[in-house]
Amino acid sequence: MAAVVLLTAAGSCDSAEDRKAAQAVSGDQQKRYEAADPFPAAALNGRSLERKNIAERLVRYNDPKKISYIYLLAENGQVISYFTIKGKVSNAGSQLLPEDDILDPCSADYCPMAVDSAGDDGSYGPDENSIFFFTTNGTLVEWDGLYLLSDRPLEIKTPVSLVAEVK
Repeated sequence: MAAVVLLTAAGSCDSAEDRKAAQAVSGDQQKRYEAADPFPAAALNGRSLERKNIAERLVRYNDPKKISYIYLLAENGQVISYFTIKGKVSNAGSQLLPEDDILDPCSADYCPMAVDSAGDDGSYGPDENSIFFFTTNGTLVEWDGLYLLSDRPLEIKTPVSLVAEVK
Protein backbone atom coordinates (compact mmCIF):
# COMPACT_ATOMS: atom_id res chain seq x y z
CA MET A 1 0.00 0.00 0.00
CA ALA A 2 2.75 2.48 0.91
CA ALA A 3 4.49 1.97 -2.42
CA VAL A 4 1.35 2.92 -4.34
CA VAL A 5 0.92 6.06 -2.25
CA LEU A 6 4.61 7.04 -2.60
CA LEU A 7 4.61 6.56 -6.35
CA THR A 8 1.41 8.52 -6.78
CA ALA A 9 2.57 11.32 -4.44
CA ALA A 10 5.88 11.59 -6.25
CA GLY A 11 4.07 11.89 -9.54
CA SER A 12 6.38 9.29 -11.14
CA CYS A 13 3.47 7.11 -12.29
CA ASP A 14 0.07 8.38 -13.23
CA SER A 15 -1.37 5.45 -15.12
CA ALA A 16 -4.92 4.17 -14.89
CA GLU A 17 -3.51 1.12 -13.06
CA ASP A 18 -1.94 3.31 -10.38
CA ARG A 19 -5.16 5.27 -9.91
CA LYS A 20 -7.19 2.04 -9.61
CA ALA A 21 -4.75 0.69 -7.02
CA ALA A 22 -4.94 3.92 -4.98
CA GLN A 23 -8.74 3.87 -5.16
CA ALA A 24 -8.77 0.24 -3.98
CA VAL A 25 -6.60 1.18 -0.98
CA SER A 26 -8.96 4.06 -0.20
CA GLY A 27 -12.00 1.78 -0.52
CA ASP A 28 -10.40 -0.79 1.83
CA GLN A 29 -9.77 1.94 4.41
CA GLN A 30 -13.40 3.08 4.19
CA LYS A 31 -14.60 -0.49 4.76
CA ARG A 32 -12.38 -0.80 7.85
CA TYR A 33 -13.75 2.49 9.24
CA GLU A 34 -17.32 1.40 8.62
CA ALA A 35 -16.73 -1.98 10.30
CA ALA A 36 -15.19 -0.31 13.37
CA ASP A 37 -17.93 2.30 13.62
CA PRO A 38 -20.78 1.41 16.03
CA PHE A 39 -23.13 2.93 13.46
CA PRO A 40 -21.72 2.05 10.01
CA ALA A 41 -21.96 4.72 7.32
CA ALA A 42 -23.49 2.13 4.98
CA ALA A 43 -26.59 2.11 7.20
CA LEU A 44 -27.23 5.71 6.13
CA ASN A 45 -27.94 4.46 2.58
CA GLY A 46 -25.88 7.27 1.05
CA ARG A 47 -27.74 9.98 2.99
CA SER A 48 -24.95 11.32 5.21
CA LEU A 49 -25.72 14.94 6.07
CA GLU A 50 -22.02 15.52 6.79
CA ARG A 51 -21.10 14.51 3.22
CA LYS A 52 -24.00 16.58 1.85
CA ASN A 53 -22.87 19.65 3.86
CA ILE A 54 -19.25 19.26 2.73
CA ALA A 55 -20.33 18.92 -0.91
CA GLU A 56 -22.60 21.99 -0.67
CA ARG A 57 -19.80 24.05 0.90
CA LEU A 58 -17.38 23.00 -1.86
CA VAL A 59 -19.89 23.96 -4.56
CA ARG A 60 -20.74 27.33 -2.96
CA TYR A 61 -17.23 28.48 -2.16
CA ASN A 62 -15.65 27.36 -5.43
CA ASP A 63 -17.82 29.65 -7.52
CA PRO A 64 -15.55 32.52 -8.62
CA LYS A 65 -18.59 34.86 -8.70
CA LYS A 66 -19.68 33.97 -5.16
CA ILE A 67 -20.27 37.02 -2.95
CA SER A 68 -19.60 36.50 0.77
CA TYR A 69 -19.17 38.61 3.87
CA ILE A 70 -16.15 38.30 6.13
CA TYR A 71 -15.85 39.81 9.58
CA LEU A 72 -12.32 40.14 10.97
CA LEU A 73 -12.33 39.61 14.73
CA ALA A 74 -10.12 40.59 17.66
CA GLU A 75 -9.18 37.90 20.19
CA ASN A 76 -12.12 39.00 22.36
CA GLY A 77 -14.60 38.57 19.48
CA GLN A 78 -14.95 42.28 18.72
CA VAL A 79 -15.43 42.94 15.02
CA ILE A 80 -12.40 44.89 13.81
CA SER A 81 -13.44 45.19 10.19
CA TYR A 82 -15.61 43.58 7.58
CA PHE A 83 -15.49 43.14 3.82
CA THR A 84 -17.71 41.99 1.01
CA ILE A 85 -15.64 39.48 -0.91
CA LYS A 86 -15.78 37.75 -4.26
CA GLY A 87 -14.69 34.13 -4.51
CA LYS A 88 -13.44 32.25 -1.49
CA VAL A 89 -11.17 32.71 1.49
CA SER A 90 -7.87 30.89 0.91
CA ASN A 91 -5.09 29.77 3.21
CA ALA A 92 -1.88 31.72 2.58
CA GLY A 93 0.05 28.50 3.21
CA SER A 94 -1.62 26.72 0.28
CA GLN A 95 0.66 25.90 -2.61
CA LEU A 96 0.17 25.03 -6.25
CA LEU A 97 3.07 22.57 -6.10
CA PRO A 98 3.74 19.67 -3.70
CA GLU A 99 5.31 20.55 -0.34
CA ASP A 100 7.74 17.61 -0.51
CA ASP A 101 10.08 16.20 -3.12
CA ILE A 102 10.91 12.49 -3.16
CA LEU A 103 14.62 11.91 -3.70
CA ASP A 104 16.57 8.68 -4.15
CA PRO A 105 19.97 9.34 -2.54
CA CYS A 106 21.02 5.67 -2.74
CA SER A 107 21.21 5.54 -6.56
CA ALA A 108 21.84 1.76 -6.60
CA ASP A 109 18.95 0.76 -4.33
CA TYR A 110 15.62 2.48 -4.16
CA CYS A 111 15.46 4.23 -0.79
CA PRO A 112 13.20 7.25 -1.21
CA MET A 113 13.53 10.20 1.12
CA ALA A 114 11.07 13.10 1.41
CA VAL A 115 12.64 16.57 1.54
CA ASP A 116 11.06 20.01 1.64
CA SER A 117 10.54 21.47 -1.80
CA ALA A 118 10.64 25.14 -2.65
CA GLY A 119 7.41 27.07 -2.27
CA ASP A 120 5.56 28.58 -5.22
CA ASP A 121 7.77 31.66 -5.01
CA GLY A 122 10.97 29.57 -5.09
CA SER A 123 11.85 30.17 -1.43
CA TYR A 124 12.10 27.72 1.47
CA GLY A 125 10.76 28.00 4.97
CA PRO A 126 7.44 28.14 6.74
CA ASP A 127 4.48 29.78 5.07
CA GLU A 128 2.45 32.60 6.50
CA ASN A 129 -0.09 31.49 9.05
CA SER A 130 -2.89 33.53 7.56
CA ILE A 131 -5.78 33.64 5.13
CA PHE A 132 -6.35 35.89 2.16
CA PHE A 133 -9.25 36.95 0.00
CA PHE A 134 -10.20 39.43 -2.68
CA THR A 135 -12.80 42.12 -2.12
CA THR A 136 -15.52 42.71 -4.70
CA ASN A 137 -13.38 45.48 -6.22
CA GLY A 138 -10.34 43.17 -6.51
CA THR A 139 -8.32 44.32 -3.49
CA LEU A 140 -6.20 41.56 -1.92
CA VAL A 141 -6.54 41.39 1.88
CA GLU A 142 -4.47 39.06 4.07
CA TRP A 143 -5.34 38.40 7.72
CA ASP A 144 -3.72 36.32 10.44
CA GLY A 145 -6.46 36.43 13.06
CA LEU A 146 -9.92 35.13 13.81
CA TYR A 147 -12.70 35.65 11.30
CA LEU A 148 -16.32 34.86 10.64
CA LEU A 149 -17.47 34.10 7.09
CA SER A 150 -21.04 34.11 5.88
CA ASP A 151 -22.80 34.05 2.55
CA ARG A 152 -25.34 36.58 3.82
CA PRO A 153 -24.69 39.82 5.74
CA LEU A 154 -25.00 39.32 9.50
CA GLU A 155 -26.51 41.68 12.06
CA ILE A 156 -23.59 42.69 14.25
CA LYS A 157 -24.60 44.05 17.64
CA THR A 158 -21.21 45.47 18.62
CA PRO A 159 -19.66 48.49 16.89
CA VAL A 160 -16.99 47.83 14.29
CA SER A 161 -13.66 49.20 15.56
CA LEU A 162 -11.99 49.81 12.18
CA VAL A 163 -13.61 50.73 8.91
CA ALA A 164 -11.37 50.59 5.86
CA GLU A 165 -12.64 52.37 2.78
CA VAL A 166 -11.27 50.49 -0.21
CA LYS A 167 -11.55 52.23 -3.57
